[in-house]
Amino acid sequence: MLAKDIMTKKVLSVSPEHSVSHAARAMLDNRVSGLPVCDDDGKLVGILSEGDLLRRAELGSAAWPGALRDRTEPEVFTKRHSWRVGDVMTQRVVTVDEDAPLGRIGAIMAANAIKRIPVMRAEKMVGIISRSDILWVISAAVPDVVAAGDEAVRRAVLARLCSDLGLEKGAVKVTVENGTVSLWGQVESEVEREAARVAAETISGAGGVRNRLRVAAT
Repeated sequence: MLAKDIMTKKVLSVSPEHSVSHAARAMLDNRVSGLPVCDDDGKLVGILSEGDLLRRAELGSAAWPGALRDRTEPEVFTKRHSWRVGDVMTQRVVTVDEDAPLGRIGAIMAANAIKRIPVMRAEKMVGIISRSDILWVISAAVPDVVAAGDEAVRRAVLARLCSDLGLEKGAVKVTVENGTVSLWGQVESEVEREAARVAAETISGAGGVRNRLRVAAT
């Protein structure tokens, strides 16, 4: 699945010349926690998020420790007091291409601690992906479908253990009886033991998992 498959195509944006109060009202009215900022040519120049507004002077000087010290820092003073979105927004915007895979998008959002990410086609913004879009994908996910029958399930579970967890084929024995999967053998840690159980449970057709794996003594 790619960015273009899950992105919101109709993107609400604001201008750098809009007021901060206008942007805040737009966020409230549309129930979003951030807005792309685009110039008159439609070029993405920044992003305004709730986080950018947490140090605003409207909240009072006591709302932020060190506020008195901030008065001597021009950049901080501007972000606290300016009415223009262009002065308050975050100028460094993390973006992805419309053909970026979903896994990469999630990793980028996590690494940068961001809640939304604009989707680009060359220099043009064509959509935006938020954390809620990621949640929709997760909620709609279903276990891997395999052919019916105990032997098919056994082979699928064994393949998952080897490919996803890197376990040696001989390290774990998998048996299946009437859809119930049993895992036998020895692993290096309790974490690896639980991961093996989870891997088996992701296979459609597994009616249950009996985790009989032992953890090697240290």
